[in-house]
Amino acid sequence: MIKHKYLLISAFAILIIFSCKKQETTTENETPVVSVNVSPVEEGNITDVLQLNAKTIFLKKNQVLSPISGYIYSTKVKFGDTVKRNEVLFEIQSKESKALGNSEKESAGFIKVLASSDGFMGELLVSETGAYVAEGAVLCTIIENKNITVQANMPYEFNSIIKVGSKCQLTLPDNTTLIGIVNRILPTVDETNQTQQILISPNTNKQIPENLNITATFQKSKRNLCLMIPKSALMTNEKQTEFWVMKIVDKDLAIKTPVIKKYSNETTVEIEGVGIQKGDLIVSVGAYGMNDSTKVRITPNTTPSP
Repeated sequence: MIKHKYLLISAFAILIIFSCKKQETTTENETPVVSVNVSPVEEGNITDVLQLNAKTIFLKKNQVLSPISGYIYSTKVKFGDTVKRNEVLFEIQSKESKALGNSEKESAGFIKVLASSDGFMGELLVSETGAYVAEGAVLCTIIENKNITVQANMPYEFNSIIKVGSKCQLTLPDNTTLIGIVNRILPTVDETNQTQQILISPNTNKQIPENLNITATFQKSKRNLCLMIPKSALMTNEKQTEFWVMKIVDKDLAIKTPVIKKYSNETTVEIEGVGIQKGDLIVSVGAYGMNDSTKVRITPNTTPSP
């Protein structure tokens, strides 16, 4: 009887041991594995830039005025026409000539109005014959389209970076890029936005239209031979006082590695850190909210060469 009792106790103990081991195995199997993208820490140059929204404008717009009071006898141009300097734009008959009934252009009382510059007709206020115009009235506006300028509003805090003569890259809506040079900084600041207007000359012979939205990119600083990571790989706390990356070790373990954030641009960040070096793999996508020492599964084809 006692022997059977010991056998039952032994069997019960063995059952408990196997159950515990099975539970431990199940717990290990249920450890979550996070799928991530990774990138190597690279060494290279990083440029910090300032981008300003800008637009194209024509600086020289010459108004053509009526030299006398009279009636439009003929109009030689249409809106949008290209004109040359000293080309005849209008013929005006004076009031006195009209009152005397003169109709011959060669007689006194007929005045030819000439173009004051090369350009195109950007505004045409008189288009019909017989209309009366007063002396000094604006007849049209000639725009010198070879004098295109890019206008941008610069936050005053950057006036130590952007000066007359500073170069920039101009990006047009069709992704064409041009080199621009700052030729004027106006000596006034917008009271509300605290921005200063700058004028940039594009280095091109290409005909660029007015009111075209452009991005002007200036170089603020450049760092050479520094450790760089994708901006998406850098983690931080709410106050942005601490920074870290999730570094891959043993091929499938992501560990929290503190770093110091240095310069950055839209896509790349320069970092420093004792536990980080060129060629280390770090989580570039999937690190947000990840705990230290998390098991990961690297997504195939997401590891570019260092």
